[in-house]
Amino acid sequence: MKRLRLVFVLIWIVVVSCTSAPSSQSSIDEVSVNLDAVVNLEDVSQPADDSELAAEDAGEEDTYSIYTDPCVECKWYFCPPLDAVWQKQICINSCEDPPVVVYESECVEYLECDPSQAIMATGIPCVTDDGYPGTQDKICNKGTIQYTSCVTECDDEICNGEDDDCDGTVDEGFSDIVEECNNVDDNCNGVVDEGEWECDNGCGPAPNLCVAGKFVCTAPLPDDESCDGEDNDCDGQIDEGQLNDCNMCGIEPEEVCNGIDDDCNGDTDEDLINPCSTACGEGYEICNEGSWISCTAPPVYDEICDGLDNDCDGQIDEELQCVCTVQDVGTLFPCSESPLLCGQGYKTCDCLDSECKTIVTTPCYAICYWLADPWGSDPNCDPHVGMALSDEKCNNFDDDCDQAIDEDLFSACYTGPESTLYVGICEPGEMTCDAGTWGHYNNETQNFIPGYCKDEVTPQPEVCNGEDDDCDGEVDWGEELKDTDVLFIVDWSGSMSDEIYAVMTALNQFAQNFSDEDVVKWAFMRGPVAVLPSTYDERLELQQDLIGFTDYLASLAAMDSSMQLMSTAHEMILDAIYISVHNITATLPQPISSFEWAGSGGIGTNVIESVPPLQDFDISWRPGADRIIIVFSDEYPQSYLNPKLDLETVKTAVSGTPQLKLYTFSRAGSDKGKWEQLASAGNGSWYKLTNNPTEMYVSLMEILDEICASGN
Repeated sequence: MKRLRLVFVLIWIVVVSCTSAPSSQSSIDEVSVNLDAVVNLEDVSQPADDSELAAEDAGEEDTYSIYTDPCVECKWYFCPPLDAVWQKQICINSCEDPPVVVYESECVEYLECDPSQAIMATGIPCVTDDGYPGTQDKICNKGTIQYTSCVTECDDEICNGEDDDCDGTVDEGFSDIVEECNNVDDNCNGVVDEGEWECDNGCGPAPNLCVAGKFVCTAPLPDDESCDGEDNDCDGQIDEGQLNDCNMCGIEPEEVCNGIDDDCNGDTDEDLINPCSTACGEGYEICNEGSWISCTAPPVYDEICDGLDNDCDGQIDEELQCVCTVQDVGTLFPCSESPLLCGQGYKTCDCLDSECKTIVTTPCYAICYWLADPWGSDPNCDPHVGMALSDEKCNNFDDDCDQAIDEDLFSACYTGPESTLYVGICEPGEMTCDAGTWGHYNNETQNFIPGYCKDEVTPQPEVCNGEDDDCDGEVDWGEELKDTDVLFIVDWSGSMSDEIYAVMTALNQFAQNFSDEDVVKWAFMRGPVAVLPSTYDERLELQQDLIGFTDYLASLAAMDSSMQLMSTAHEMILDAIYISVHNITATLPQPISSFEWAGSGGIGTNVIESVPPLQDFDISWRPGADRIIIVFSDEYPQSYLNPKLDLETVKTAVSGTPQLKLYTFSRAGSDKGKWEQLASAGNGSWYKLTNNPTEMYVSLMEILDEICASGN
């Protein structure tokens, strides 16, 4: 056993594998030793106990030892079946030829375990020092069997319905945990994500629902302000920018005859006419202090003995005993009335008795009727056809015997104050005759309106447009309108289709109120416009450079406004503003020559060109003239130039442009602030973009008033 202990201490076969076998194996082959059943181990300098092996080989009295013999080499080898635990020692004398084995020990249990198998068993049940059940592993440590520490199966308590910390209580310690929205039962009460949360999107708090671990906010979002008595955009104001002059939603009410300023324009019952009629014809009446007065229809008179139908009932002098004097008998009086059909006829006074005590007025007949003796005896005379007159009169009668009544009768008319006719814009209109009544036809309904003076221009409220609108002899309150250049920039993308109609309608109305040919010049720019036949390429167009009003309207009328050109989406309006002022601003951050359209190289955006080309894109601003730029867009300010423009760069350019006012129209959403900043930098204002032509026109007229006020 002493030898076993020494061998156990000295041999380290746990770290030496069979890879060392080849060198030792070759030495065994040289001495022809049969070692088929052994495997070489690490070299060992001498046996476990030199004295014992020496005594066995040579006797205790012999001092020779194989372990001191320089010719002898001893090594340890695995015993069959190559088990590292069981080994034997073999000594070979290499000085012999061939080498011979001089010693071979018995197989001994050299180690407790195989060092190459570090873990011998796992999960062996055990009990910890605290008395909790656990597990440990059986391992081989350098040939010695050892056991790892006993590890308990208890752990920190978690919410899983088990006693994780082995204290006899399940899921304790979770009741005070605040539940979160995470699809987990945080407080371990069997309910997931219970609780109440609030959220606010800017329009007040509301429940914040937890669905599958995610919050779903039910609070309303700010919206565009609409005229509904609600604060839609949650800015603390209700219906701002939506109310009309009457502080109501929608278009101002129409004026009616009630003594009230219904349309809230400061005037009561203005410009109101109403058809009226009598038995003698049609006319119109006007409104005064809430009442209809002054009907222009022919009045109905009491019947008098004058041979006329005074009460317009189709009978002449009916129920009257008209007495002509004897001196009137046989005297012919001109007439144009039934039973005469046309032309000029005559009637006379006639005696009904021989003493001529009863005298009556005869019917109206042709002159040939009276020239026969007796009256009416001429067989060639048609008593119902009078002498044709050269001029037709407005009397519901065929005066010229052409079988047409009151035809081609026109007369100048004017209902304004007499002193204003042909002063300023005031001009006479025209009336025509229909069934003996002067008036004219409504353009839309083609109904005849008695007393209607068509196309007359009467005094209007004075506005700043280079005209004497109120016909008082002074233009624009006696002030002279300055030279002004006006440029419209319109977003022509598909999303603007509704708004573009409203914009174009309002622009035409606006321009007609501000149309001085010499003083005011007009220009029109639009984009993005599709570059046909491509369905992808887009460009910016200067549709019309600055020009007089008449030519400007003709240019807009000839402009191609097809929907195909609006199939676009890259709104280069920020670029358009920068380009429009680049040749007049004193603070241009970067010259146009340093830019190109981002899509011109065939990559990136679809904006490939402009008309005119970018390097030639100059507005013909007049030196010394005031400059007005009015922009319409439903998108945020965007750039499609390379390098791309930003908001601050364009603000710098417009702020340094002399005599400029920049007005922007956009939707009242999140992009409003950027458009307001641009307008403010250009000394102008922001307005809300709508698809209502009337609202747009009202906004443009506000701009007109501001322009005029600054010029006075």
